[in-house]
Amino acid sequence: MHPLRPNFFIVGAPKCGTTALYHALRQHPEVFLPHSGNPGSYWLYKEPMFFSDDLGIEEWIRIGRLEDYLALFAGAGNARRVGEASALYLFSRNAPERIRDFAGDDCRIIIMLRPPVDWMRSWHHDCLRYAHESIGDFGKALAAEPSREQGTALPAHFGFKGCLCYRKAARFSDHVKRYLDVFGRERVHIVLMEDLNREPARVLREIAGFLGISTAFSPDIARQNDSSALCLTHLWEARLSRKLHGSPFLDRMLDFFPSAPARLYHRAALRLLPPLSDKKLEPALHRRLIGEFRPEVDKLADLLGRDLSHWNEMPMRQLG
Repeated sequence: MHPLRPNFFIVGAPKCGTTALYHALRQHPEVFLPHSGNPGSYWLYKEPMFFSDDLGIEEWIRIGRLEDYLALFAGAGNARRVGEASALYLFSRNAPERIRDFAGDDCRIIIMLRPPVDWMRSWHHDCLRYAHESIGDFGKALAAEPSREQGTALPAHFGFKGCLCYRKAARFSDHVKRYLDVFGRERVHIVLMEDLNREPARVLREIAGFLGISTAFSPDIARQNDSSALCLTHLWEARLSRKLHGSPFLDRMLDFFPSAPARLYHRAALRLLPPLSDKKLEPALHRRLIGEFRPEVDKLADLLGRDLSHWNEMPMRQLG
């Protein structure tokens, strides 16, 4: 295999611990994962999304040229495992076969999952956080899915237009099966976020064993990309910030503005105005979605050979 080509992929799902795993594996001496310390290019290095051309991802947040993609791995040296972590690959119909054709049948695939209903709410909040969603109310965003499936009601100037049908994306069994069909079970390793949170050392040892690298490493691992409640004006601010950061001159000018006034404004806005999103899920909607996704959870449990019945229960904090 060409030394500059990756031989393992963390393919998602987003909001399931993929970034935490990415940073943990970067600390392993036998692993190379592309990384940039520049905030403006960090995501392109971590998640180039080169193989997910069917998801409607805008060019400004993905790498489309082969030479640019290969350049990410120029510093891999003699690393035993060279990889990348594009968390939207899981939802792409094209990605499994494209990855296999590019990297070979022997490459390794890591998939990370969590309960689909919780995942949908977390992904919706994250899309709002990065201004890839325009509907702040989660229930209304779900109601817009039929129109979005037909290519309407999509937000303009947003980067992930093909990833806003939350129910479709949360049917994890379909996505997992695509990778199993293409690579076989022996080359696909599936991690539940609950296991990573509860027993990170054990999960990381298992992943290292799956990758064929030393299991004797103890990386620092921490939650990543957590987001608190978003104030009502967040989308307007995010769009403005995106425009300003698109200009090198204005981007440099922003470095001179203190961040304390913005933090004070956000605290005041969250106290005085209803939030755009607070990551909560209204109990009646939560209960209805759990019932809707019960067959999907059971199907995924059969596919994984694991009891996931607790995913079909309401969290204790929301009972009553």
